Amino acid sequence: MRKTLLIACSGLLILSACKKDVEEKLKNTTTTAVTTSSVTNFYVNGTTGSDANAGTSDTLPLKTIQAALWKTTDGAGATIWVAAGTYKEKLWWPYSGADSTHPITLTNYDGGTVVLDGVSASNGDQKAMIAVVSKSHVRINNITVANNITSSAVGILFQGSGTDIQVTGCKIYNIGWTTDSTAVPSSTDNANPLMVWGDALASYNKVYIGSNQIYSCNTGYSEGLTMAGNVENFLIESNVVHHIRNIGIDMTGHYSWANTNDSVNMARNGNVKYNIVYNCISPVALNGGIYVDGGKYINIEGNICYNNYAGISAGCENNNYTATGINIRDNFIYNSRNAGILVGSNQTNSKVTYSTIMNNSLYKNYTDGGWGGEISLQNTDYLTIKNNIVYSASDIMIIALWGYSSTNLVSDYNLYYGVSGTSASATFDWYPTSTTYGSLAAFTAATGLDAHSTYGNPNYVSTTNLHLSSTSPAINAGDPSFVLGYQEYDIDKQSRIQNSRVDKGADETAY
Repeated sequence: MRKTLLIACSGLLILSACKKDVEEKLKNTTTTAVTTSSVTNFYVNGTTGSDANAGTSDTLPLKTIQAALWKTTDGAGATIWVAAGTYKEKLWWPYSGADSTHPITLTNYDGGTVVLDGVSASNGDQKAMIAVVSKSHVRINNITVANNITSSAVGILFQGSGTDIQVTGCKIYNIGWTTDSTAVPSSTDNANPLMVWGDALASYNKVYIGSNQIYSCNTGYSEGLTMAGNVENFLIESNVVHHIRNIGIDMTGHYSWANTNDSVNMARNGNVKYNIVYNCISPVALNGGIYVDGGKYINIEGNICYNNYAGISAGCENNNYTATGINIRDNFIYNSRNAGILVGSNQTNSKVTYSTIMNNSLYKNYTDGGWGGEISLQNTDYLTIKNNIVYSASDIMIIALWGYSSTNLVSDYNLYYGVSGTSASATFDWYPTSTTYGSLAAFTAATGLDAHSTYGNPNYVSTTNLHLSSTSPAINAGDPSFVLGYQEYDIDKQSRIQNSRVDKGADETAY
């Protein structure tokens, strides 16, 4: 979150000492349970089971999930099949699987709904509903995690270091620091529904978070889905994150609480794609629906973000650091209370560098009203803004904010449109020259930017469907020298270039 709102206490995720009482899809690893003969199956049924059973058949199951986890073996594959029901357990994950084809998997049995409920749960002193510390080859699939309300509450936690971890098809809700949905948090009030926290010199890597739902969580100064510290090579894909009282999806770096090894203390080399993020609004300060804070080499692409405080943001809140190589591309962003896209550091000696804002479709952000643009810039260096559709509710297109520096900026081949419907009213508030330009022509003449950009109604299909109608001037109008990004597609996972020239905006048409 902007302006120090990400800061968390060093004891954020302290676990109970009573542990035993309680840009590629990772080589196409599966998200379902492994059934090879080298994987041991354990069965859990909270109604008919007994922890005195061996648990290796569905006719003589175990009663608790924790008992099944203790029956697994370090370095060996296992699948824990859990029958439908509500389980009042907080789980400690004791062992690693063997490899990517022989992981330890926790999943539902026969399609049933499995709920881990934090109310009156066993191992109650543990902050996390599922705690996995420095374990590898782990799968958590089709499990609902709910109702953990306590100081520094966590839903699913990976902490330490490890490789090849996946969370898929899960629902996580009602994880919070308080039950009071109107309470205003301080910086020590935190809850994390899903967190990968690399606090060791070795990283957590090969992380896949896919097709989950995270919602209705009171996170305080924390976020709905978090990559913090030494985390690398991750894919966050096709999740739905909504009604979070702060940032929806967050990738952080350079916080001393996250990792003491400065050279590796940042989330990096990741993709955040095809997620739907909405209604993520902090009660205390500006936050992004999707946010990179001090991370490196991260693509944010193909997402739909709406009704957040800001849509998508890339910054660096810790002074004397940079966020580098952040590509915000091919996203639909609309009805944000503040800017649709906010890029740049708010710290004196920090910047967002060598990053891009390309082929995004924006529509009527800054719903709070007042003086604010669809795209806002703080301290940046070598930022490229191209092929975007910027449809403003107030005629204010881009703001380079007062008191910040935007150096080595490139902006071109964008399509602008505002409520007045006239190019002569397109407004660019530009601190580098301390001037507000009242038309696209005046802005281009003074700055040399947007020489090939145009003004006109993009003819979106509707106010909530930012696909292009057949009459859109954005079609086949993007930069003719556009270079396709690695595995880059449009908002619908279709070819990014059709008819030999890229369209402006996130939707590529066949017209």
